[in-house]
Amino acid sequence: MTSTMTLLISDENRLFREGVRRILASRKIEVAAEASSLADVLRMLRTGESDANLLLCDPSADIDREFQAMREISEEFPDVSILVLTDRTGTTWLNKAVAAGASGFLPKDISADALGFSLELVLLGEQIFPTLDSLLHAQPAASAAPIIVTNGGQRRKAVLSARETEILGCLVDGLPNKMIARNLNMTETTVKVHLKALLRKINARNRTQAAIWGMTNTPRAEPAHGIRPGLPLNGTQSFDGGYIQPEI
Repeated sequence: MTSTMTLLISDENRLFREGVRRILASRKIEVAAEASSLADVLRMLRTGESDANLLLCDPSADIDREFQAMREISEEFPDVSILVLTDRTGTTWLNKAVAAGASGFLPKDISADALGFSLELVLLGEQIFPTLDSLLHAQPAASAAPIIVTNGGQRRKAVLSARETEILGCLVDGLPNKMIARNLNMTETTVKVHLKALLRKINARNRTQAAIWGMTNTPRAEPAHGIRPGLPLNGTQSFDGGYIQPEI
């Protein structure tokens, strides 16, 4: 990664904070501090009690106060990236988070691996947001899946072909090219061609970024091949500078 992650967790549920802390610790990500509300986070940053550069939070029940605190954090401490992790995934909640300066918005039922990768991506300046369709659990058209990508402040819609949509689903499931080719009845060379086109369309640098975008921008479905979704490392990937650099 380009800088050391100094993570602060804000959630009104103490047990949840402890659980996230332990999960991240198992992935060599340490939590520097925690708070029960964003108002407390703002106080900690102002007093120098915390020098976090990444905030993982779920605004508490006091909505107006919490989003006002988030807005003040983003304005007064622009070096602190904010990633909202919540089970309140309505469009109103998302709009409030974006307006308050959040760099990402994820559901609490995300996998532990995807959460770890998302934290790294947000720290590196990426933005991760779901589309309206995924929030409403809409089913994609059989021939294409529209995805809105936010990167470097620019937003654009990428329309994937049916094959690209299938490959994206396989990436979400953590499958290597060989298994993707077997499951979709195509050659590995053909998989690589579609994969390169997919990465270009959604403005992703590698298959791991594409998998995270797939998790947050497409409806969830049980994998047809019986493998549970996740982002496991495999023999085609190596960790370098905060990204998983795959062979494609």
